[in-house]
This record gives sequence, C-alpha cells and structure tokens, in this order.
Amino acid sequence: MYYLKNTLFSDLTKNQKSSLFGFVKSFVKKHYAKSADEILSLFIEDEQYYFEQKNPHFEWIIPEFENEKFLKELILLIEENKKQLALKEAQKPFIEKQKALAKEQRKKAAEFKLSKQPPTKKQLYYYDMLCKKYNINQEPVENLSRLDLKNMIGKIIDEHDKGIEKI
Repeated sequence: MYYLKNTLFSDLTKNQKSSLFGFVKSFVKKHYAKSADEILSLFIEDEQYYFEQKNPHFEWIIPEFENEKFLKELILLIEENKKQLALKEAQKPFIEKQKALAKEQRKKAAEFKLSKQPPTKKQLYYYDMLCKKYNINQEPVENLSRLDLKNMIGKIIDEHDKGIEKI
C-alpha cells in the first residue's frame, strides 16, 4: 500500500491524495462484496450525486472522472484495498487467538501479583459481612493472600446465586 501512495495520483496534492485514499478505503470496506468495477461505478455515482447536491466530498474530482489515467489508478487503489481487506479477514482467526492468549496471560499475571499481597481491609470486611449475612462459619484469614480471599468471596457469592436460581 505504501508503494501505491508514492506512485498513484502524482498530479494531486498531498492533502487531496490523503483524503482520497482514506475515503476510498472506507468506501471499499462498505461495498466489499462487489467487484472493483462495480465499486468504481458506485463511487463515481456517489461523487456526482453529492456534487449535484452542492455538498461534494472532493470538489476537484468531477473533472478527473474524464481522465482515463485517473480511473485506472482508482481501480488499482480499489483492488489493493480489497486485497488488504481479504488479507485482514484471513488473519482474523489468528488475531483472535492472540488476543485470547494475551488476555489469559494478563489474568495469570494479575493473579500472581495478588497471590503475593496481603488482603485489603475492604476484602476482610466484605468477607466478614458475607459470612454474617449468609450465616457461614468464617475460616481463619491469617496468612491468606488477596487472591485467596478473592476466591473465597467469589465462592460464597456463586453458592448464594445458585441457591437463588434453584428457588
């Protein structure tokens, strides 16, 4: 894609080229299922419609539609964007796996950190109040970590929620 940015539309200014590339990318993404020629004709129709409505995306583009070189370069840009989207779609399962693995690793790191810290006063108070509320015998909390207390609180809440579902 970087190569195309340097070679296509050499007669346009830097701002024109940048805005055209961005708009075409989103337009192709919107109409991905269609062929490049269909996307081009839709793009031309859209731009002419907005030009007639006196609200064009690009004021300079209407005369360019008569230029054969411009249309060929536009087709190249559309095809390249379609390839990029297809590649991104093909990589989606791998990216999802990487995200899941990273999430799991963050969770393990957080649990490891919690296992090395003593419980907070809020945790101790919350555990005490839960035990009183549900008439549960408190287990000794000395030498327990934040993670241990978190798991104990979670277990009490889960058991209570299951008890409500059964009723």
